[in-house]
Amino acid sequence: MKSMHIIHNGTVIDHLPPGMGIRCFELLQKRNIGTEATIVFMNMPSSKCATKDMVKIQDFRLDEETATYLSMLAPEVTINIIENGDIVKKIKPQIPDEVQSIVPCINSRCITNTEGYTSEFFVTSKNPVRLKCKYCEFEFKPE
Repeated sequence: MKSMHIIHNGTVIDHLPPGMGIRCFELLQKRNIGTEATIVFMNMPSSKCATKDMVKIQDFRLDEETATYLSMLAPEVTINIIENGDIVKKIKPQIPDEVQSIVPCINSRCITNTEGYTSEFFVTSKNPVRLKCKYCEFEFKPE
């Protein structure tokens, strides 16, 4: 698949479920990808599943926190680091048993939203991903 590497150095976020490419791009914008050239591929044929989305970002390295968050949104995600046009590293982020400060609690009355505490969650299910707040015990699917 080397012919599809149209970036020389950067990150390829692969094996996103169909429709997740735009959501991933929006997340990266919030996490300050800056003005780097970005391509979002949607509904591409895949050997692992029928179709997939993919995001390619020139001159950008994904941080660990964002990779973990992506694994919660897309458990099959693969992150490829590209240098000089070649894949030099493949990252398959794992869904942790507990997460802290990656996502806010969606319960508006939770102490993390009213008193400024850092959000902390137990992962109660990994497929589909469900989080349970350590403070208010509200359970939800991250989005």
